[in-house]
Amino acid sequence: MSKRVREIDFLRLKFQEYYLENKDKVDTPNKIHMREFGIERWDYAWKCSQRTEQDENGKTVSVGCGQSGTTYTKIAACPNCGSSDIQVTNWSRHIGFRSHDSLIKELVSLAPPSVYHSAAYYSYPVARHMHEKQWQGAELVFDIDADHLEVECTKDHDSWKCKNKECSETGKGNPPSEGCPSCGGLSFSSRKWVCNNCLGKAKDNTVKIVDEFLAGDLGITSEKIVLNYSGHRGYHIRVLDPSVFKLNAHARMEIIHHIAGLGFNSQKIVFQQGQGRVISDRNGMGWAGKTADALVEFIRNIDSYTGSERWVQPLKKHKSEALEGLLQNPPILSRKVKQVGVKSWQEIAVLAVANYGGEIDVPVTHDIHRVIRLIGSLNGKTGFEVTCLHRDQIDDFDPFDDAIAFKEGELKVRVSEKTIAVPEFRIGDDIFGPYLDQVVELPMAAAMFLICKGVARID
Repeated sequence: MSKRVREIDFLRLKFQEYYLENKDKVDTPNKIHMREFGIERWDYAWKCSQRTEQDENGKTVSVGCGQSGTTYTKIAACPNCGSSDIQVTNWSRHIGFRSHDSLIKELVSLAPPSVYHSAAYYSYPVARHMHEKQWQGAELVFDIDADHLEVECTKDHDSWKCKNKECSETGKGNPPSEGCPSCGGLSFSSRKWVCNNCLGKAKDNTVKIVDEFLAGDLGITSEKIVLNYSGHRGYHIRVLDPSVFKLNAHARMEIIHHIAGLGFNSQKIVFQQGQGRVISDRNGMGWAGKTADALVEFIRNIDSYTGSERWVQPLKKHKSEALEGLLQNPPILSRKVKQVGVKSWQEIAVLAVANYGGEIDVPVTHDIHRVIRLIGSLNGKTGFEVTCLHRDQIDDFDPFDDAIAFKEGELKVRVSEKTIAVPEFRIGDDIFGPYLDQVVELPMAAAMFLICKGVARID
């Protein structure tokens, strides 16, 4: 038995144990009989296509063998005949359930690494083709992921490796967009990590979207909003207000544009009035009332701004005066900020609004057929729970403590990374790592985290 199979069998057993013991934690989406479910598997199913074609001599030849099977690693060619014309997947889609009990029975049986359900409601959710499902509406959902935020910590804990077998160059942070510095290759494997900082930024962004945009601008009440930690690098927002269910993709994109501040017209917010420069006060609706705070946030960080516009140096020089005016109620554009006229303030406001706007995964909200993680399930990338939250809970929520699923026991593992150390990470009050090609005995939650991340083997 290969080590890969051993780890997968262990994870499957632990996940099965979780679903057996935590049936009540697993959410039953409302109108469950109208939801499509998608279930990820630990193994990959493959099928080799078989066809006939003409070779260069005009002779009819057979390509592919038509065989199928499963494997624990994703393959690029048929293991029987070597053909690259194969279909490989570790997903099962178009699944339906009519009750919580039937859902739990399937989760206990499969103990899958990840479980999703549609945000949409369908008349026939198990139909194989989308047009046959008959869409009846969909929740308005948002995915806030640390991957989409500009967080400096990725340079410390994320890493990449060149896939060129003759190179295998490694590095920290995101893969170099210009190519591998050693061989020029453009294909990389990457390791994404999580820490207090990036998950904290994702939480802050989630709270901003809920408080300032959904509740503040759109008037959606808190009881119609459900939040959850994804179990890995971010948070989800689900709007369960029936008034949004029938919104089409275009209407959802309009909401995205508003939250992100796209199409913002600063000339209506910042303008000349007589000899003075005026900015809308905080009582204004929508972005009119947010622009002053957006400017405050932008100016507080102006020293790190790398642009070369003519207003940059004067604004840096008169930073304190600018903030003093904008922090007043109503806010003002201080005349003490020399060499920054109304047109410059309008340019600054556009940048400030873009920086202040909510950061979301646009395709998730735009797509009326999107699937989203099942609350109460496990995330196979960490072993953490997909944790349900309400607005009054999220501020104190600690994903490295409150989302821990496996709290009992210890396990000895070999950290298999040999080139870039596994960075330090926190579980509860304890800090672990960094580790590089070593055997360690860890609490079960920490060991499960490393195994799920694919950087440790059972010793």
